[in-house]
Amino acid sequence: MNIRAFILIGLFVLTALICLNSFTTKRDLPPNDDGKMLFERYCTNCHMAPDPASLTKEIWQNHVLPIMASRMGIIYPNYDPLRGLSDEEREVVKKNHIIPDEPILTNKEYGKIVNYILINAPDSISLDEKRLTRNSPLKQFERQDIQISEKTSSMITGLEYNTSTNTLWIGDFYKKVYNWQYGKGVTRIINSNSPVVDFNFYKGDTYFTEIGKLYPTELSTGSYSQLKDSINSTLITSLHRPVHAEIEDLDNDGVPEIVVCNFGNKIGTLSLFKKDKSGKYTEDILMPLAGAIKCYIKDMDGDGKKDIVALFSQGDESVWIFYQKDKLKFKAKRVLQFPPNYGTTDMVLVDYNHDGLTDIVTVHGDNADYSNILKAYHGIRLNINQGSGVFQEKFFYPIYGVTKVLAEDFDKDGDIDFAATAFFPEFGKLVDESFVYLENTDQNKFTFKSYTQKSEVPIKTLTLEAADVDGDGDLDIITGNFAQSPGPAPADLDQKWKSAKYGLSIFFNQLHQPKK
Repeated sequence: MNIRAFILIGLFVLTALICLNSFTTKRDLPPNDDGKMLFERYCTNCHMAPDPASLTKEIWQNHVLPIMASRMGIIYPNYDPLRGLSDEEREVVKKNHIIPDEPILTNKEYGKIVNYILINAPDSISLDEKRLTRNSPLKQFERQDIQISEKTSSMITGLEYNTSTNTLWIGDFYKKVYNWQYGKGVTRIINSNSPVVDFNFYKGDTYFTEIGKLYPTELSTGSYSQLKDSINSTLITSLHRPVHAEIEDLDNDGVPEIVVCNFGNKIGTLSLFKKDKSGKYTEDILMPLAGAIKCYIKDMDGDGKKDIVALFSQGDESVWIFYQKDKLKFKAKRVLQFPPNYGTTDMVLVDYNHDGLTDIVTVHGDNADYSNILKAYHGIRLNINQGSGVFQEKFFYPIYGVTKVLAEDFDKDGDIDFAATAFFPEFGKLVDESFVYLENTDQNKFTFKSYTQKSEVPIKTLTLEAADVDGDGDLDIITGNFAQSPGPAPADLDQKWKSAKYGLSIFFNQLHQPKK
């Protein structure tokens, strides 16, 4: 998400401290600069400029422009950009200069930007009718819904499968952690301090990432813990809405480091925690940018050192590689960047074309922000590694509101297939695209066949995991039901999700099982 979708609310939010200097000094512009030039100048300081045609006039005028203006120091009448924040949170925002003390441009200049946007924005955006006939009935997997708790409204926030013990670890909104095993059910229940959104398994130990406050906040109440004899031993406290972490010995000195994605809200960080001689962890901020949502540890340049690949999804939606040069010293390079309305939510590393280079799959579909409309640019993007830190988009598959993806050879034919879930699908004619399986039929031509499953209760998940759950030699797909909706949803569907008795939906791969 992990609780990705609920925490992605940052359309046009200026999230990076590294960008603030450029927004605090007013610049004189040539008098002949028109709206487009002003738009491109001011709207690229901290993120990639969006296309005005990507949102409707109504969305721009009533939802996006007020928040965008506030980041430029212009406050609309009767509009409070910090509405809902506590006094303590407001102080944090003020301290970090998220909203400039003085406007960075004149009202006349801002008016030209507004005029340029509204002239080029459409009145409406239509449903892509071609998508209505593209899917075949899902036959490769059989769905089974599984109850894990007596609570009616399942709200699963984290899933991770431990292949060493064949155990699925489950975190939920109600501050419970469940162990579940195929054929046995729930074998253990553990209390957590806050919702667990991610798990790590390292040298026989289990680690929890606890988000603190699930909903957007500037308060740092999250933590990272190690499980010891059914008791959480907290290793790191005061984390700012952490959503993902990796534990790894990055410098091969025998002591593991911890990389934490502090998603935050208007501010956040990607942080590296190192253990000192006293056994305490000290923080090294790798990137002071909100929206850190996922990271991987991998040697990306072949020099034998472990690098960090991180996805940021708030404001400056981008992928950065932190190349390790010396002992825990990194050089950062942004290798992918997307407009802030793309709603980036997930990333997977995979060698798609088997050339020895790691490719990057990104997912874009968050719709819990200021622009809840159908977006043709929501979907899965396959970015192929060209070498030297250069990635090119070679494949795009559009799915409204897609939020998670898996890239695996599910049918064991030697190429990479995709499985994706959409937390924000088109809820009418395309609601079954809440779960999509893309079977690779021609790797070199990037040709895929899509499958969906019609269901009385469509999938609604923030979590997605692949594992051989039943031990038959093929990969199954696990989702966790999250009944609440951060945005509008049809009342009948909303009630079905909230009254569903199950917590898990497992799609059992039929490759090594007789098909019914």
